[in-house]
Amino acid sequence: MKKRPITAAVLGSVIAAAALTGCGGAAPGLSAAPLPTASGPVRPPTVARGLPAERDLTAMVLPATGRDSRLTQGLDGFAQLVGHARLQECAEQAGVRLPEVPPPAYIGWSDLPDLGFIGRHGLTMSVPALPSASPGGRTAGRADRAAQQRCETEGRTAAKEFKDLYSPLQSLWWPEVSAVRDDPRAREALRTLPGCLARYGVEVEDEDAFFALVDRTVQGIEDGAEATRADRGLGAAYATCMAPVEAVREPLRTARRTAFEAAHRDELRTLERGLLPRIRELEHRHGLSFGHPVP
Repeated sequence: MKKRPITAAVLGSVIAAAALTGCGGAAPGLSAAPLPTASGPVRPPTVARGLPAERDLTAMVLPATGRDSRLTQGLDGFAQLVGHARLQECAEQAGVRLPEVPPPAYIGWSDLPDLGFIGRHGLTMSVPALPSASPGGRTAGRADRAAQQRCETEGRTAAKEFKDLYSPLQSLWWPEVSAVRDDPRAREALRTLPGCLARYGVEVEDEDAFFALVDRTVQGIEDGAEATRADRGLGAAYATCMAPVEAVREPLRTARRTAFEAAHRDELRTLERGLLPRIRELEHRHGLSFGHPVP
């Protein structure tokens, strides 16, 4: 599965007439056409804390929709939290200082776009899996590279041990998700995307070109507030234009999941017995809380 963060959807068009034009014209592929905007202030995304219901376990491990993917992000985010917690514990026990490391975060997938989230917050918003008051990844102590490496290994091992509970089955599911892109019905629906985006001033040949356009455009945006406004406007355009595409693709993925469940019934039953109790155990051991992003 193409597991790239959905962080390249578009940063720039909403301010093309202002900031970009002021730099000598809009970026290639962007015009000053109006983009949809949210009315009033936008509440920042939040994290819903608490374990999912047992009935949601299949959707969490085998997501078929963008909404499902919120729980899947929570599952992978929890694996990051477990690794981060073990890393911190090891460093504290050894009395060593850790280098800066990226904090745990919830990351989406381009093959499972969460249009409800994208339409509100854009495609570059990263939702941290740790509360803002949590340690940022550094522990006071001496510099000891050998001890640092040992702690980093322990953190990676702890995260992997948790992921090994569900990733073998999930890794069989991702090709099913990706395969929907090649379904003739899905391909036909996706052909409507460039024409729809053009109505919002975004001229691209296909979805990949759309993501590439953002990667180029974002480099020229220095003001954080303007970038956020641009991202939200372009995210709203993307969500609007992808809605009919997902209306075709989601039933195709759901049908594949039904068949997949039937073929892997025993593995799913094993997960049902073990995954949620394991999460509870790790929450208690490390003082963590399972969560998932909410628009």
